Amino acid sequence: MFGESNPQVLVAGAGPVGLFAALNLARRGVRTAVVDTGVWPCKHSYALALHPESVSLLEQAGIAKQVLDGARLVRSVAVCDPSGTVAEARLDDLPGSITPLAVTRQDHLESALEAALKAQGVEVKWRHEVSALTQGDEAVKVVLGRLEKESRGYIVAHTEWVIGKTMEVEAPFVVGADGYNSRVRRAMQIDFPEVGGAEYYAVFECQCAGDGGDQLQVVAGEETADVMWPLPGNAVRWSFQLTDYADEEAEILKDKLLAAGFGHFPTERAKDRVAGGGDQGVEMLSDEHFRKLLAERAPWFKGEIEGIRWRTVVRFERRLAQTFGKGRMWLAGDSAHLTGPAGIQSMNAGLAEAADLSAELAAVLHGAPAAGLEAYSQRWQTVWRKLHQLDRAAQAKEGAPEVIRKNAGRLVACLPANVKHAGVLAARLGITI
Repeated sequence: MFGESNPQVLVAGAGPVGLFAALNLARRGVRTAVVDTGVWPCKHSYALALHPESVSLLEQAGIAKQVLDGARLVRSVAVCDPSGTVAEARLDDLPGSITPLAVTRQDHLESALEAALKAQGVEVKWRHEVSALTQGDEAVKVVLGRLEKESRGYIVAHTEWVIGKTMEVEAPFVVGADGYNSRVRRAMQIDFPEVGGAEYYAVFECQCAGDGGDQLQVVAGEETADVMWPLPGNAVRWSFQLTDYADEEAEILKDKLLAAGFGHFPTERAKDRVAGGGDQGVEMLSDEHFRKLLAERAPWFKGEIEGIRWRTVVRFERRLAQTFGKGRMWLAGDSAHLTGPAGIQSMNAGLAEAADLSAELAAVLHGAPAAGLEAYSQRWQTVWRKLHQLDRAAQAKEGAPEVIRKNAGRLVACLPANVKHAGVLAARLGITI
């Protein structure tokens, strides 16, 4: 399956974080393999914005130019209330950055990463599921199942993806970049507790008559934090936080998992919905409700909406893994942390984690002490405890506008920054974290 020899590192998950981890490993001369249950790269996702820190990482990997081709550059972030902008911070002069924030499609990012991997001699093994992992002293035994289409049904024929051929692979290390329901994390029995309440968002991608601008706008309400992202192609994405909506099935499932002692299992994020159906989630996505939310929360918005091209209701949880790994299995990205969608923090931090973890794994494989991997876990626990404000709540600086004083803690999750720049950007908006 992987040529003449097993990989030194098997990466589970071919999203941006997994692909970037694999690319960094391959560039360091590590035999790397990537598997994913998907049939092909993602075509739509929330991971649409690259923080300036992430663009710098892509530049170091030699693919920033390809990724930035066609991207929309966002040069500032504004904190607003229904009356308009109350605070603003630049994104194009952050320390060490080569560009401002860049908005692009996830499939564009993944295609660039996959092409760079292929140039390093690594091809993603799509349609492969990690079925089981057993960690030993020298390696991890991984059982992989190849997904194949199977025709089923008698009256009405249909096809399903089922596991066909299975195989066993041994690798000295496994990286779990396999998302919020990570099989790698579960195999290690690492707790993944909630560190804050779940949040629901109604998300609308809209085509505009004119340019979407180059400013990220965060709208702080009494109990909400809404976000408007400019997108490539004269489009914008509005994400409205819903305080009067909950997915009954998701909440019942969560309660059942908690009662059964499985509180570390995340519930599903979203369901496929279209406008015109019968449940409350669909009502939240109607054109009428979108116009109502816009008029109530951002009446200053002057963009001429020509149409809504995509919409969904999503449930976001805030979680943090007890540790980022142990022994020969390690985590990065959504497999280790979850947060809300406003600042795109989880994916961007995941890219930085992937670069960090890859460097530590390559060093260990070349003879360095394994203590570097424990240090990796501790570093990123510290970052995420800060972003989740688990040890100290964010505070508004003296003289900050009232909307900042009332919403300092909530606004931290909306910052398009995660490591070096989080404190800098917060300070520019009048917040100390």
